Amino acid sequence: MRLIAIISLILLNFSAFSQAITAKVNRTTLSVGDNFQVSFDIEGDGSNFSAPSFEDFGVLSGPNKSSSMQWVNGEFSSSLSYSYILRAVNEGVFTIQPASIKFNGNLAQSTPIKIKVLPSGQRAAAQQKTQRQGQPSTHTNVKQSTEDLFLKLYVDKKKAYVGEQIIATYLLYMNTQIVNYSSSRPVFNGFYAQELEVDPSASLVNETINGKQYTVATMKKVVLTPQKSGEIIVPSLDMEMVIRVADKQRRRSMFDQFFGSFKNVKVQVKSNDEKINVSRLPAQGQPNDFIGAVGEFNLKTDIDRTEVGVNEAINLTVNLSGKGNLELISLPKIEFPTDFETYDPKTKQDISVTAAGTKGKRTFEYVLIPRYAGEFKLKPISFSYFDPKSKSYKQLSSDPISLNVLKADGESLANGAAHIAPKKEDVQIIGKDIRFIKTDLPELKRKESGFYRSNLFYALSTLPFVGMGASIFLFGFFRSQNSDINALKSKRAGGIAKKHLAKATKLLNAENEPFYDAISLALFGYISDKLVIPFSELNREKIEETLVSKKVSPNTQEKLKKALDECEMVRFAPGIVRGKEEMLSASKQIIEELEDEL
Repeated sequence: MRLIAIISLILLNFSAFSQAITAKVNRTTLSVGDNFQVSFDIEGDGSNFSAPSFEDFGVLSGPNKSSSMQWVNGEFSSSLSYSYILRAVNEGVFTIQPASIKFNGNLAQSTPIKIKVLPSGQRAAAQQKTQRQGQPSTHTNVKQSTEDLFLKLYVDKKKAYVGEQIIATYLLYMNTQIVNYSSSRPVFNGFYAQELEVDPSASLVNETINGKQYTVATMKKVVLTPQKSGEIIVPSLDMEMVIRVADKQRRRSMFDQFFGSFKNVKVQVKSNDEKINVSRLPAQGQPNDFIGAVGEFNLKTDIDRTEVGVNEAINLTVNLSGKGNLELISLPKIEFPTDFETYDPKTKQDISVTAAGTKGKRTFEYVLIPRYAGEFKLKPISFSYFDPKSKSYKQLSSDPISLNVLKADGESLANGAAHIAPKKEDVQIIGKDIRFIKTDLPELKRKESGFYRSNLFYALSTLPFVGMGASIFLFGFFRSQNSDINALKSKRAGGIAKKHLAKATKLLNAENEPFYDAISLALFGYISDKLVIPFSELNREKIEETLVSKKVSPNTQEKLKKALDECEMVRFAPGIVRGKEEMLSASKQIIEELEDEL
C-alpha cells in the first residue's frame, strides 16, 4: 500500500507539470564563429508559439519543427519541439530570452539561458556530458527498424495523363514506442506538388500484418500533378526516429524491478518509391480552345444587367468550378464587341487541397463599357477540358447574352440600328458672334517691303541646320551618359543583389512568403541591372534568351530557373521547396557564377 501511495504521488506531480515549455542548448560555452543548437520542448496542447529574437546571434536554421509521439498502455501522448541552429558572432556573455506559448489561454514562458562566447582564437572548453538514460544511443538497430517500424508509400494510381492528379501517401507502421522523429523533404521532380497538412496523431488506425498488430500513422500526403509524359519517380521518404526499447542489462532500482528499464535508440527508416507511367493527352479530338485543363469542371456566367446606357459599366462574371488542376489553368480569350471598352479581368479563387485532390472554383470578373447605343450580342464563352475518367475531351459553353444599349437620354434605338451618329444641329446666329461669309471681292495691294531676303529671313533659314547639329550633339551626349549609367548599374549589380540577400538573411526567422519574395527580388533585380534590361520588360523568356546569347553555361541557367520556380511555387506549395538556408546559399552561388560568366 505504501508503494502504491508513493507511485500515485509521483504520477500526481508529473500531471501537474503536463503543460510546460522548456528551453535547452547543447552547450553554453563556445567561441566566436561556432554553431550551437537551442530547442524549445513543449509538453501539452499549446498554441501561438513565439520564439525570442536571437538578436545577439546569427540564425542559420529554424524553426525546425519535430514531434514526439508515445504510446504507453494504449494511451497516446505527444509533444512538440522547435529547434534553431545559431552562430556566435560577438565575444561576451549573452542571454537567450524566453520563448512563450499559450496553454488554455494562459501564457507560459521558458527560462532564459546564458551563453558565454570566447574570442575566436581560444577553443571553447569541452562540455563533457555523461550519457543519461533519456538520451538516444547512436547505435542503429536494423532488426528493430525493419520488424517493428517501417515506412510505406502508396499512390492511388500508377498510370496517369499529363495534368491528371495523383495522391501519394506515406504511412508509418509501428509496433514500438516512438520518442522523437524528423523527416527529409522529398523533391518531386516532374510534378507540381501540393502537400496536405496532416497530423500523424489524429490519423491513427490499427492494422494486422502477418499476424502482428501495428499502429499506422499518416506521415505525409501529397497531391501530385504530372507536368511531362514518360516514367516519373515518386521519391521515397527518409526519416530518423528515436524509439524506446527495453534495456535488459540494466537493473538498478526498485522501480526497474517493477516496471523494467528502457533506453532510447536512434534508427533510420526509408519508404519505397513508386514509378508512374504518364501518358500524353491524346491529339485526336482535341478542341482548338483547349488550354490544358484536366479533371471535371463546370462553367457558369452571370451579368448584372442586360439593359444599360452608353458609357455605363457592365459587370460580367465567369465562374469555373470543379476538381482537377485548377491552379494551373486560366480562361481562354473572350471575344467582346469592338464597340465595347474592356479591361483585364479581376481573378478570385477559392481552392482547397484535399485527400481526393484539388477542388474549388476560380472567378473572373470583367468590366465592359459600351461606347455606342444599339443591340449587341456577346458570343458564347467556351471552355474545354480532358476528362481522365472517360478518356475524352469535353466542351462547356455558356448561352449568348443580348445587351440593349440605350442612348444617353435613355431612349432605345428604333429599328434595331447598330450605331447612332452624333446629331447635327442647324447653324444659328446668336447675336453677332457668327457672321456670314462675304461674297464681294476684296481690294488687294502689293506691300513694298517684304520678308523675302531680309535679315530675319536669312537668320531663320539657318535654324534647321543649327537645330540638327544640336540634336546630334545632344543625342551623342545622352547616349554616352546612358551608356555610362548602364555600365555602372551592371558593375554594381552584384553589390545591390547582396544587399537584397542580406535582407533575406534577416527574414530567415520570418514566414516563408516574405523570405522567398526577398530572394526573388534579389535575383530579378540582379539580372535587370547586370543585363541592362528594364525591370518592367523583364520576363522568363527574355532572361533565357539573353543568357543564351551571353553564353552562360546551361548548368547556371538551370540553377537560376529552379530558384525562380521555387520562389513562385512557395505561394502554393511551401512544403516542397528547399529550406531557407539552402535557398539562400544557392542564390548566393548563382549570383557569384553569373558574375564570373557575364
